[in-house]
Amino acid sequence: MNTYSRRRQRMQGAVSIFVVIFSALLITTVVVGFIRLMIQEQQQATAADLSRSALDSAQAGVEDAKRVLVRYRDYCLGSPAAMATDECVRLDRVLKTSNSCDTIQQAGVAGSPDDKEVMIRQTEDGNDADSQLQQAYTCVKIQLNTNDYIGALAASGSRMIPLKGTGDFNQVVVEWYSQTDLQDSTTNDNGEKSIALATDAYLPKLDEWPRNRPAMLRVQLIQFGSSFQLSDFDSKEDGSSNARTLFLSPSEVGRDSLSFADDARMSFTTGSLQQIACDRNFSTATTDKLYACKATIALPRAIGQDDDKRTAYLRINSLYNDNTSFRVQLQNGQAPVTFNSVQPVVDSTGRANDLFRRVQSRIEIDNSTFPFPQSALDLTSGLCKNFLVTDKVSDYKVDGECASN
Repeated sequence: MNTYSRRRQRMQGAVSIFVVIFSALLITTVVVGFIRLMIQEQQQATAADLSRSALDSAQAGVEDAKRVLVRYRDYCLGSPAAMATDECVRLDRVLKTSNSCDTIQQAGVAGSPDDKEVMIRQTEDGNDADSQLQQAYTCVKIQLNTNDYIGALAASGSRMIPLKGTGDFNQVVVEWYSQTDLQDSTTNDNGEKSIALATDAYLPKLDEWPRNRPAMLRVQLIQFGSSFQLSDFDSKEDGSSNARTLFLSPSEVGRDSLSFADDARMSFTTGSLQQIACDRNFSTATTDKLYACKATIALPRAIGQDDDKRTAYLRINSLYNDNTSFRVQLQNGQAPVTFNSVQPVVDSTGRANDLFRRVQSRIEIDNSTFPFPQSALDLTSGLCKNFLVTDKVSDYKVDGECASN
């Protein structure tokens, strides 16, 4: 074998070695990348699982807070004898004076007063699969009295709000239509979203109402003093009444302060719509522009009211728009007044292992809240009526049949 042949064999052997080395490096890179991808996916799945479990723990704290509020409402409130019991004294102290994270433990609903957190268990002995996540809620606070009442309405939906303050009040502030309600909008150079507003009191057809125009609100006041008669809810000759209704129409022009005495439905000279000047450009970046429309409404004195106390309800009805977020506040002149145990706030923090989630919920607990009918008649199919003219009493007891369409 000559020198050229040996050199060629050595070169072929070197090429084979390089091919093997590069192939091994390529395979190693692919395997390492695949393993890294699997580890990342597993970490993300674990984090998502822990996040959901932590949220479940926080929601469990909210549910236990509901138990505290329901017990306080159903057993303690409105009963002087019950309020004198040890349980109600403890609940009253915990809800009104305590602002610590162990509200649930101090109320005696779950855990013990010495526990820093309440573990979440599916079984009594704790030997369930979820116990491996070490789920618990670490802090639950309950705020009975709130600065406002918030809610959301669908089209033609309504909400009955008890007007119960911690002090005297003579005005209600109604704000509605937030950025979350926007469906079609444009944004200006400042990042503010523009909405469509009317320039007159003309009401279009339902399908002609712009999708990005705030809803028109029907605001109804029902109130009475220490005593009342049914006739007090009718319109009086002097214009006084315990029942008033205003229609607040979002507009470019109008006012932001009015009175329930402006209810002019019985008048032939004054329009019944109250045009409210709304802000065409509003932004959640500023504190004063969380809602596009705002109306401050003065409350009349209740008929038969012999002191500064009144029992009052505010019914808000959304018209024309499918989505309406709103906020109601109480005022005595220009001074704000907090709601008294109408819509408490529950602030709950839960954890799963070392991951934490926090939620805040509004709870309706006022014991005077009742389902208010939306309409006199609610149908899911056709309506059939039978009419009978007769002079026999027995005919009124005969059940008729409706012809099917």
